[in-house]
Amino acid sequence: MERIQAIAQNVSDIAVKVDQILRHSLLLHSKVSEGRRDQCEAPSDPKFPDCSGKVEWMRARWTSDPCYAFFGVDGTECSFLIYLSEVEWFCPPLPWRNQTATQRARKPLPKVQAVFRSNLSHLLELMGSGKESLIFMKKRTKRLTAQWALAAQRLAQKLGGILVHIGFLTEESGDVFSPRVLKGGPLGEMVQWADILAALYVLGHGLRITMFTADVLATDSTTRLDG
Repeated sequence: MERIQAIAQNVSDIAVKVDQILRHSLLLHSKVSEGRRDQCEAPSDPKFPDCSGKVEWMRARWTSDPCYAFFGVDGTECSFLIYLSEVEWFCPPLPWRNQTATQRARKPLPKVQAVFRSNLSHLLELMGSGKESLIFMKKRTKRLTAQWALAAQRLAQKLGGILVHIGFLTEESGDVFSPRVLKGGPLGEMVQWADILAALYVLGHGLRITMFTADVLATDSTTRLDG
């Protein structure tokens, strides 16, 4: 009987200690959370000069596209900084954020040589359905299948020389984008052009890039475009 009472007392003591530990942990977590909220201010880091401007843009426009909410933006300063430092790269990583998930080493995938494809059936399956936009995109892709196949054959035979004219940066267009790049302005146009240029270059094409209409007018079929 005494042993049972002793065991019961030990269990009671353990329960009290566990309760104390849990209370202490919750209190500590609350203090840390408060401290983290205090750290959610746009830092003035010379390595990230666009950070404060992007935070201001997010304050005013974060509801303009559902993609921000998809990535966890909820209108708070912390969510702005987390998005701008982890999804994009305009702000430095927050010191209290757990970086192990993004820094975890990934097992390298086996290297497979890329080949040109002339059958786009699998691509059409990957695109899915259910939206008018997807139906339109699939119809267009299917309609142009023969042209894509022909383009792949020609590319495999001979790499091309391509004149890339970035029209939105010309003086004639007014170039309204450049003055706003460092002030939180839209970057979508530049993102698309950067990706197009990188894709063409990686594929091995000879490029000539121009932002002057006169260069385009002076270019003919005999002009060398070897980048």
